[in-house]
Amino acid sequence: MIPERQTNCFNNSLLQAALKESSGAIRLNLLPCLVLQTLMAVMGAAYLWHPASRRAFGELAQLRTSWGLIFSFLGTSLAAGILPEILRLLVPTNATEEESEPKIGTRLLFGIPFWGIIGMQVDLFYRLQYFLFGPSDSTLVIFKKVLVDALIYCPLLAMPQVVCIFLWRDHGFSMDGFRGYTPLDFYALRIFPVLVANWMIWVPLVCIIYALPAALGVPFFIVGETFWVMVLTTLSASSRRKSHTPKSVCD
Repeated sequence: MIPERQTNCFNNSLLQAALKESSGAIRLNLLPCLVLQTLMAVMGAAYLWHPASRRAFGELAQLRTSWGLIFSFLGTSLAAGILPEILRLLVPTNATEEESEPKIGTRLLFGIPFWGIIGMQVDLFYRLQYFLFGPSDSTLVIFKKVLVDALIYCPLLAMPQVVCIFLWRDHGFSMDGFRGYTPLDFYALRIFPVLVANWMIWVPLVCIIYALPAALGVPFFIVGETFWVMVLTTLSASSRRKSHTPKSVCD
């Protein structure tokens, strides 16, 4: 049996380490977070009050309805798998980071199908939300959808799967990056900081997304995902610079 004092030390130290990692994620992502939220707010306002934009978004919604999951796959693959790589070619990166990360060919072969599948998953999740709660015709319905998204889907499925897949990729498609962690350590030190960054960026965005007609949810998600992948890339690079084997939190 583990002594109570040692258990308390472990829990307190783990919480402190998780909060430290999370505060770092907040500092890294504050500016892109504000830029993306402003962009999405402008897009939402344009849909509501600018007739030409409303017609353009309406045509996009019809395209999404016609193509279904194919639209989600292709749109998210382009936005999250290809566009960020083009931007990285235009904006020079640190040479040390380039040496420590997968080559661009590997990133594209990994990213295009992976983000396409994520886009399809999100599309299905939005459809499930519509099935459970109906159209977003009241503040209460929007609130329920945001809560399910932020407190169930993201912490239990969306963020764990993304962190684990990126960690697997960044360690040469091996399990080396998972060694040395207990499940609680792994969630607190690897997943929770990314979840905090996700909450910062996506909670305001999904409030906008769920307030729009259902057919526009995925197109607006695709725009947001382009910026979110850049944030994930930053967090992934930060993670690679640290030791792969965590120290004891009670040292």
